[in-house]
Amino acid sequence: MSETLREALRRAAESAPAPRLDGQVWRRGRRRRRVRRTATALAGVLLVAGLAAVPGLGTGGAGLQTAGGPVPGVLGRPYPWQLTYEQDLNGPVAAAFVDPHTVYLAATGVLVGRDGSYRLFPMDPGEDLGFVSPDGRYLARRSEIVDLVTGRGIPTVDRARPLAWSPDGRRLLLVLDRDDGVIEQRSGDLDEVAYFDLDTGGVKAVLFTAADTPAGAFSPDGERVAVTTGEAGRPQTLTVVDLVSGTPNILFELTDRQRLAGEAAWTPDGRSVMLVAADGCVWASCEVGPDGLWGWRLQYVDPVSGKFVDEAAPARQGRPRGLVGWRDGKPVFVDQRGAQDPARLVIAEADGSARVLLTLALGASELNVPRDLVEHGTLGSRTANPLDAPLWAFAAVLACVVPPLLMVMALRRRRRAVRALRGSGVGQGAGADDLRAEGGDTVA
Repeated sequence: MSETLREALRRAAESAPAPRLDGQVWRRGRRRRRVRRTATALAGVLLVAGLAAVPGLGTGGAGLQTAGGPVPGVLGRPYPWQLTYEQDLNGPVAAAFVDPHTVYLAATGVLVGRDGSYRLFPMDPGEDLGFVSPDGRYLARRSEIVDLVTGRGIPTVDRARPLAWSPDGRRLLLVLDRDDGVIEQRSGDLDEVAYFDLDTGGVKAVLFTAADTPAGAFSPDGERVAVTTGEAGRPQTLTVVDLVSGTPNILFELTDRQRLAGEAAWTPDGRSVMLVAADGCVWASCEVGPDGLWGWRLQYVDPVSGKFVDEAAPARQGRPRGLVGWRDGKPVFVDQRGAQDPARLVIAEADGSARVLLTLALGASELNVPRDLVEHGTLGSRTANPLDAPLWAFAAVLACVVPPLLMVMALRRRRRAVRALRGSGVGQGAGADDLRAEGGDTVA
């Protein structure tokens, strides 16, 4: 190395600023390490949350079993971000129920397709889900029928509430609120029980009476209906109407411990109408305090004479929500004792016991299974698929996951670059041995 170059390097070294080795260097280093660790922890939490959803991937419709199997089927609850039926129709359905917790922040209907898919059916606050038709294609609601295959709404009558489907699913029994909430004083103010014909779109009157808390059921041949009508808080009257002749046959007034069993209240042979009688409390009190219900029993009513007899079985346990069909000649009920108990689909055995066919996840309610599946089909366990979600749900997940991952990747890349720079020796200066290896003189 020449004397001139040596002098130039010496002057450059003397004029170079001293390196900053104050406490800020170590603070910055610790801050960077904390940022890296926080980003790594966040990515781990998101990864665990994602893995928690893996068991539900692609399991919709899996695990089917016959309804008479040793283990009852189970219907899981939907994911909050599930697709709605309007976004992707999944009818005809195998079941419907109401779930209290979804992105709609209110009780929401859930439609379970026969392929195992789950779809949400948003409802207004205080609104009922409705009745599924025997073939699972239609959902009867206030003032309309929803076609779950095409998504088309079929209007019935303004303010009409559905009561029951006919066994063939072509007629819908309705009650029309004529009084509109005012005190009934004239015959024109009486409510109207009628049926809607799905084939013609026409409505035919069945009965004019006060019907504040009505219930109804079609006979197996669809030619008669049994209805209970009356003012709220007063005894309800059981009436059988022949739809061909239009002749009503008033049987008797029910006690406050009796009520129509459900929309499948006729026995399969059409010889009797079924009532459920409560022991321990009247039905109005049982609704408020289910613990007061000691038991219940079936009663068989002759649709001509009105005479009824109690079944031979002792007091049954549980709380019957409705008789929804018959399987092997035995009545099938939806049973749910209280809000803290799961709803179940059960066969009422002759000895008073109950055989469970299907259980609804805890917290859900208003279990509704099409009559053809109750009586002739198969039931089984179904689980919602978390990937059946709208685009905004995927965008939200990406918005939460992508930034931390990008941060981790950037930090890792920066770390690798620093290590590579240190390993290359760039910026660290050359020692005397290095200069001699290049053929220069030793630095003085």
